[in-house]
Amino acid sequence: MRQTFTLKLAFRFCLILILFACGILIVEQHQGKKYKTAAMEERLDSYAEIAYRYGRQHADWDSLFALLPEKIRLTLVDSTGTVLYDNGLDDYFHIENHLNRPEIKEAATNGKGRDIRLSASTKKEYIYYAKHFDNQYIRVALPYDIQVRHFLQPDTAFLYYLLILFVIGILFISLMSNYYGKIIKQLRDYAYSINHNKSVEHPDFPDDEIGEVSKQIAEDHKHLKQELTGNIAHELRTPVTGIRGYLETILDNQLDREKEREFVAKAHEQILLLSELIRDMSLLSKINESPNLFKLKPVNLQQVINKVKEDLSESLQAKNIVFHSTVPTDLMVLGNENLLYSVFRNLTDNVIHYAGENVEIQVGKYDQNGKLAFFSFSDNGAGIADEKHLSRLFERFYRVEEGRSRDTGGSGLGLSIVKNVILFHGGAISVKNGASGGLEFSFSLPVKPLLS
Repeated sequence: MRQTFTLKLAFRFCLILILFACGILIVEQHQGKKYKTAAMEERLDSYAEIAYRYGRQHADWDSLFALLPEKIRLTLVDSTGTVLYDNGLDDYFHIENHLNRPEIKEAATNGKGRDIRLSASTKKEYIYYAKHFDNQYIRVALPYDIQVRHFLQPDTAFLYYLLILFVIGILFISLMSNYYGKIIKQLRDYAYSINHNKSVEHPDFPDDEIGEVSKQIAEDHKHLKQELTGNIAHELRTPVTGIRGYLETILDNQLDREKEREFVAKAHEQILLLSELIRDMSLLSKINESPNLFKLKPVNLQQVINKVKEDLSESLQAKNIVFHSTVPTDLMVLGNENLLYSVFRNLTDNVIHYAGENVEIQVGKYDQNGKLAFFSFSDNGAGIADEKHLSRLFERFYRVEEGRSRDTGGSGLGLSIVKNVILFHGGAISVKNGASGGLEFSFSLPVKPLLS
């Protein structure tokens, strides 16, 4: 397992390094070619300037070429596109109009233009550069041969330099992945030993390497376990105390049948609350400790929502709560049907218990990215005025107001179950105050199998 984790860590670091190196290489190659093209244009521009100044003082164009490179081709074009001179052709008087040549058109708009193409006249490939002077265009061209192509290619020295740095980076990543792989495995095993009260030895890895980190894990784990144990004891104490009180009252007093029945009914209510609390605690424990017990399969989410509406129809009608769902009827999510039922059951229970009467519930899908579908569950009820409570709503046994869950019959674990079920399915969930009041829960669920 350690080797697998180390390889995964190294692979991810290498992938980041490769993407970073490729990005630098692409930018450098692009900029290198851009600079060399600009340098070539400057050279051709200087040839055009020389030709223009020479032409103003001399009538013999052929004598100009003693001042220019041997392979240069010079073309003089008037404002109508007629070729007045071309040293690359013996008979340039009958050549077609050049006004539609790409470099001439660009020069007419921007003052200068460039193009690389096959010449229709000489059947050779050239790099053309045209410049507009007064009422004429002077175009210079160089054969686009191996020498010119090589000049325009970016330098390869940077590529070798980047390759050397890449190899060094791979070696460094390999060393760091092994090192941090050891540390993370040590921390995992240390946490496992705390959870299961077992001793884990690592003779090849000194304890002082994890130092304060492992101490902090132990301290945090101890604190969380104490806090959870205290919360569970507190929550169990309330219904147990109520049951005991009602039964002792019945046993110690001679009550009439109607009063006795009333106390038995109240004790029964507390037993139901206790049963609900134990059931919810058991579900949370299974999700966190034994997730393999829950099998995943394609589930029609709208059918799950309809079942929740049907099971809670009496409670919804009693509070005059209208339940609307716009989830597509053919949408299939990958999940456990019972766990998904608990999500919508607990969210709906939350509205019934705390949102008030004459409320509307809206459930719908608002986005999908291929692997995940995104849903919202909102109501326009009472909501939570103080937003500081929103970030803690998913905590176990957290109450906005002390005694709130007990007064309404909840276990205090409903929203914690919702969050843990969403996380179990590989999604995420958040909550905020709705625009029209109430609360709005946003969460995601997988719509197709995740790659292992």
